[in-house]
Amino acid sequence: DASATYYNPAGLGGLKKREFLTMHAMLSLDRKFDFANYVLPDKKRGGVWGLSWTKFGVDEIPETNVYDGIKYVPPVGSAIGDPVLDASGNVKIFSYFSDQENAYTLSYGKQMNAKRRLGASLKLLRHSLFNSSASGMGLDLGWHLKSDEKTSFGLALKNLGSSLKWNTDSGQKDSLPVTMVFGTAYQLKPKILAAMDLEQTGSESLKLKLGVEGKVNQNIALRAGVNNKKFSIGAGFDSNDWHFDYAFYDEILGANHRISAGRRF
Repeated sequence: DASATYYNPAGLGGLKKREFLTMHAMLSLDRKFDFANYVLPDKKRGGVWGLSWTKFGVDEIPETNVYDGIKYVPPVGSAIGDPVLDASGNVKIFSYFSDQENAYTLSYGKQMNAKRRLGASLKLLRHSLFNSSASGMGLDLGWHLKSDEKTSFGLALKNLGSSLKWNTDSGQKDSLPVTMVFGTAYQLKPKILAAMDLEQTGSESLKLKLGVEGKVNQNIALRAGVNNKKFSIGAGFDSNDWHFDYAFYDEILGANHRISAGRRF
Protein backbone atom coordinates (compact mmCIF):
# COMPACT_ATOMS: atom_id res chain seq x y z
CA ASP A 1 0.00 0.00 0.00
CA ALA A 2 1.02 3.67 0.28
CA SER A 3 3.33 2.89 3.23
CA ALA A 4 5.83 1.59 0.65
CA THR A 5 7.25 5.13 0.62
CA TYR A 6 8.47 4.44 4.18
CA TYR A 7 9.51 0.78 3.92
CA ASN A 8 10.57 0.24 0.30
CA PRO A 9 9.78 2.71 -2.52
CA ALA A 10 9.90 -0.09 -5.09
CA GLY A 11 6.57 -1.31 -3.71
CA LEU A 12 4.89 1.78 -5.16
CA GLY A 13 5.22 0.23 -8.60
CA GLY A 14 2.42 -2.23 -7.83
CA LEU A 15 -0.22 0.38 -6.93
CA LYS A 16 -3.05 1.11 -9.36
CA LYS A 17 -5.04 3.77 -7.47
CA ARG A 18 -4.43 7.02 -5.67
CA GLU A 19 -4.15 6.53 -1.94
CA PHE A 20 -3.96 8.59 1.24
CA LEU A 21 -2.53 7.02 4.39
CA THR A 22 -1.99 8.31 7.92
CA MET A 23 -0.47 6.64 10.99
CA HIS A 24 -0.14 7.64 14.65
CA ALA A 25 1.92 5.80 17.25
CA MET A 26 1.29 6.00 20.98
CA LEU A 27 4.69 5.55 22.61
CA SER A 28 6.03 5.58 26.16
CA LEU A 29 8.05 8.45 27.71
CA ASP A 30 5.97 11.16 25.97
CA ARG A 31 7.43 10.30 22.56
CA LYS A 32 5.33 10.96 19.46
CA PHE A 33 5.57 9.35 16.02
CA ASP A 34 3.32 10.33 13.08
CA PHE A 35 3.26 9.58 9.37
CA ALA A 36 1.10 10.77 6.49
CA ASN A 37 1.41 10.41 2.74
CA TYR A 38 -0.31 10.53 -0.62
CA VAL A 39 0.47 8.43 -3.70
CA LEU A 40 -0.50 9.13 -7.28
CA PRO A 41 -0.12 6.81 -10.30
CA ASP A 42 1.52 8.50 -13.29
CA LYS A 43 -0.10 6.98 -16.38
CA LYS A 44 2.17 8.90 -18.74
CA ARG A 45 5.41 7.51 -17.26
CA GLY A 46 3.95 4.23 -16.06
CA GLY A 47 5.09 4.68 -12.45
CA VAL A 48 3.72 5.92 -9.14
CA TRP A 49 4.68 9.08 -7.20
CA GLY A 50 4.50 9.46 -3.44
CA LEU A 51 4.71 12.43 -1.06
CA SER A 52 5.31 11.68 2.63
CA TRP A 53 5.80 13.41 5.95
CA THR A 54 7.31 11.60 8.94
CA LYS A 55 7.58 13.20 12.38
CA PHE A 56 9.18 11.96 15.58
CA GLY A 57 9.69 14.01 18.72
CA VAL A 58 9.25 14.81 22.38
CA ASP A 59 7.53 17.95 23.71
CA GLU A 60 7.54 19.68 27.10
CA ILE A 61 11.17 18.90 27.97
CA PRO A 62 12.12 20.95 31.08
CA GLU A 63 15.11 23.30 30.76
CA THR A 64 17.32 23.17 33.85
CA ASN A 65 20.84 24.38 34.58
CA VAL A 66 23.78 23.93 36.94
CA TYR A 67 25.79 26.33 39.04
CA ASP A 68 28.78 27.44 36.97
CA GLY A 69 30.34 30.04 39.27
CA ILE A 70 29.74 32.81 36.71
CA LYS A 71 26.12 33.18 35.63
CA TYR A 72 24.83 30.96 38.40
CA VAL A 73 26.89 31.29 41.59
CA PRO A 74 26.50 28.36 43.99
CA PRO A 75 25.08 29.28 47.42
CA VAL A 76 26.64 28.15 50.65
CA GLY A 77 26.53 24.38 50.85
CA SER A 78 26.38 23.89 47.07
CA ALA A 79 29.14 23.36 44.56
CA ILE A 80 29.78 24.11 40.92
CA GLY A 81 28.01 21.48 38.85
CA ASP A 82 25.06 21.11 41.22
CA PRO A 83 21.60 21.86 39.77
CA VAL A 84 20.22 25.37 40.14
CA LEU A 85 17.44 25.35 42.76
CA ASP A 86 14.40 27.58 43.20
CA ALA A 87 13.31 29.29 46.42
CA SER A 88 11.62 26.07 47.60
CA GLY A 89 14.78 24.02 47.14
CA ASN A 90 13.54 22.16 44.05
CA VAL A 91 15.42 21.97 40.78
CA LYS A 92 14.53 25.19 38.94
CA ILE A 93 12.77 24.83 35.57
CA PHE A 94 13.57 27.84 33.36
CA SER A 95 11.36 26.88 30.40
CA TYR A 96 10.09 23.94 28.33
CA PHE A 97 11.36 23.00 24.88
CA SER A 98 10.93 20.32 22.19
CA ASP A 99 13.06 17.84 20.28
CA GLN A 100 11.53 17.42 16.80
CA GLU A 101 12.69 15.37 13.81
CA ASN A 102 10.89 15.68 10.46
CA ALA A 103 11.41 14.03 7.08
CA TYR A 104 9.71 15.24 3.89
CA THR A 105 9.96 12.61 1.17
CA LEU A 106 9.39 12.49 -2.59
CA SER A 107 9.23 8.88 -3.83
CA TYR A 108 8.86 7.18 -7.20
CA GLY A 109 8.36 3.50 -7.98
CA LYS A 110 7.86 1.66 -11.25
CA GLN A 111 6.94 -1.81 -12.46
CA MET A 112 9.87 -2.61 -14.78
CA ASN A 113 8.48 -5.94 -16.03
CA ALA A 114 6.08 -8.65 -14.88
CA LYS A 115 8.29 -9.59 -11.93
CA ARG A 116 10.56 -6.66 -11.06
CA ARG A 117 9.96 -3.23 -9.52
CA LEU A 118 12.40 -0.42 -8.72
CA GLY A 119 11.99 2.71 -6.62
CA ALA A 120 13.77 5.66 -5.00
CA SER A 121 13.03 8.31 -2.38
CA LEU A 122 14.63 11.73 -1.94
CA LYS A 123 14.31 13.06 1.61
CA LEU A 124 14.60 16.52 3.13
CA LEU A 125 15.57 16.09 6.78
CA ARG A 126 15.01 18.62 9.57
CA HIS A 127 15.91 18.40 13.27
CA SER A 128 15.22 21.08 15.86
CA LEU A 129 16.43 20.91 19.46
CA PHE A 130 15.96 23.79 21.91
CA ASN A 131 17.40 26.89 20.15
CA SER A 132 19.31 24.98 17.46
CA SER A 133 18.30 23.29 14.22
CA ALA A 134 19.84 21.11 11.55
CA SER A 135 18.93 20.18 7.99
CA GLY A 136 20.14 17.79 5.33
CA MET A 137 19.23 15.44 2.51
CA GLY A 138 18.98 11.68 2.17
CA LEU A 139 18.33 8.99 -0.42
CA ASP A 140 16.54 5.63 -0.24
CA LEU A 141 16.71 2.98 -2.98
CA GLY A 142 14.43 -0.03 -3.33
CA TRP A 143 14.12 -3.26 -5.34
CA HIS A 144 11.27 -5.78 -5.39
CA LEU A 145 11.01 -9.13 -7.14
CA LYS A 146 8.01 -11.44 -7.40
CA SER A 147 9.65 -14.73 -8.33
CA ASP A 148 6.38 -16.67 -8.61
CA GLU A 149 2.74 -16.47 -7.55
CA LYS A 150 3.61 -17.28 -3.93
CA THR A 151 7.07 -15.79 -3.31
CA SER A 152 8.47 -12.26 -3.36
CA PHE A 153 11.71 -10.59 -2.27
CA GLY A 154 12.61 -7.02 -1.43
CA LEU A 155 15.75 -4.97 -0.74
CA ALA A 156 15.87 -1.41 0.59
CA LEU A 157 18.92 0.81 1.21
CA LYS A 158 18.02 3.80 3.39
CA ASN A 159 19.79 7.05 4.29
CA LEU A 160 22.42 6.81 1.57
CA GLY A 161 24.66 9.89 1.84
CA SER A 162 22.42 11.32 4.57
CA SER A 163 23.73 13.96 6.95
CA LEU A 164 22.50 16.84 9.11
CA LYS A 165 24.35 20.14 9.45
CA TRP A 166 23.63 22.22 12.56
CA ASN A 167 23.30 26.00 12.62
CA THR A 168 25.61 26.23 15.64
CA ASP A 169 28.90 28.15 15.76
CA SER A 170 30.79 24.88 15.34
CA GLY A 171 28.78 23.93 12.23
CA GLN A 172 28.56 20.36 13.52
CA LYS A 173 27.66 17.83 10.83
CA ASP A 174 26.13 14.48 11.79
CA SER A 175 26.12 11.54 9.39
CA LEU A 176 23.16 9.16 9.49
CA PRO A 177 23.97 5.44 9.45
CA VAL A 178 22.88 3.53 6.35
CA THR A 179 20.15 0.96 6.93
CA MET A 180 19.89 -2.13 4.71
CA VAL A 181 16.76 -4.29 4.82
CA PHE A 182 16.30 -7.57 2.98
CA GLY A 183 12.89 -9.20 3.13
CA THR A 184 10.90 -12.07 1.73
CA ALA A 185 7.23 -13.06 1.82
CA TYR A 186 5.58 -16.38 1.05
CA GLN A 187 1.89 -17.21 0.56
CA LEU A 188 1.58 -20.39 2.65
CA LYS A 189 -2.12 -20.78 1.85
CA PRO A 190 -4.67 -18.58 0.06
CA LYS A 191 -5.47 -16.86 3.36
CA ILE A 192 -2.09 -17.12 5.15
CA LEU A 193 0.94 -14.93 4.37
CA ALA A 194 4.33 -15.24 6.10
CA ALA A 195 7.13 -12.66 5.96
CA MET A 196 10.70 -12.19 7.18
CA ASP A 197 13.01 -9.16 7.32
CA LEU A 198 16.73 -8.89 8.07
CA GLU A 199 17.71 -5.33 9.01
CA GLN A 200 21.21 -3.90 9.46
CA THR A 201 21.73 -0.29 10.60
CA GLY A 202 25.32 0.96 10.68
CA SER A 203 27.39 -1.09 13.10
CA GLU A 204 24.38 -2.25 15.14
CA SER A 205 23.54 -5.93 15.52
CA LEU A 206 21.53 -7.59 12.76
CA LYS A 207 17.78 -7.53 13.52
CA LEU A 208 15.43 -10.35 12.60
CA LYS A 209 11.73 -9.63 12.07
CA LEU A 210 9.13 -12.34 11.45
CA GLY A 211 5.43 -12.02 10.77
CA VAL A 212 2.35 -13.95 9.72
CA GLU A 213 -1.05 -12.73 8.54
CA GLY A 214 -4.23 -14.78 8.45
CA LYS A 215 -7.39 -13.64 6.69
CA VAL A 216 -10.49 -14.36 8.76
CA ASN A 217 -12.64 -13.32 5.80
CA GLN A 218 -12.48 -10.85 2.93
CA ASN A 219 -12.49 -7.87 5.30
CA ILE A 220 -10.63 -8.91 8.46
CA ALA A 221 -6.99 -9.96 8.93
CA LEU A 222 -5.18 -11.01 12.11
CA ARG A 223 -1.39 -10.68 12.47
CA ALA A 224 1.39 -11.74 14.82
CA GLY A 225 5.15 -11.51 14.72
CA VAL A 226 8.52 -11.04 16.36
CA ASN A 227 10.31 -7.70 16.06
CA ASN A 228 13.96 -8.10 17.14
CA LYS A 229 13.02 -10.68 19.81
CA LYS A 230 9.97 -8.66 20.89
CA PHE A 231 6.48 -10.09 20.33
CA SER A 232 3.91 -8.15 18.30
CA ILE A 233 0.24 -8.57 17.38
CA GLY A 234 -2.12 -6.69 15.10
CA ALA A 235 -5.26 -6.65 13.01
CA GLY A 236 -6.55 -5.08 9.80
CA PHE A 237 -9.97 -4.22 8.44
CA ASP A 238 -10.89 -3.44 4.81
CA SER A 239 -14.18 -1.91 3.77
CA ASN A 240 -14.57 -0.97 0.11
CA ASP A 241 -11.75 1.53 -0.50
CA TRP A 242 -10.98 2.15 3.19
CA HIS A 243 -8.51 0.16 5.27
CA PHE A 244 -7.69 0.38 8.98
CA ASP A 245 -4.82 -1.27 10.85
CA TYR A 246 -3.71 -1.65 14.47
CA ALA A 247 -0.44 -3.03 15.83
CA PHE A 248 0.98 -3.55 19.30
CA TYR A 249 4.53 -4.48 20.13
CA ASP A 250 6.81 -4.23 23.10
CA GLU A 251 10.18 -2.51 22.94
CA ILE A 252 13.03 -1.64 25.29
CA LEU A 253 11.42 1.68 26.25
CA GLY A 254 7.92 0.26 26.74
CA ALA A 255 4.69 -0.62 24.93
CA ASN A 256 4.02 0.70 21.46
CA HIS A 257 0.54 1.07 19.91
CA ARG A 258 0.12 2.06 16.26
CA ILE A 259 -3.08 2.86 14.43
CA SER A 260 -3.37 3.73 10.74
CA ALA A 261 -6.10 4.51 8.26
CA GLY A 262 -6.03 4.85 4.49
CA ARG A 263 -8.30 5.28 1.52
CA ARG A 264 -7.84 4.28 -2.11
CA PHE A 265 -9.70 6.21 -4.80
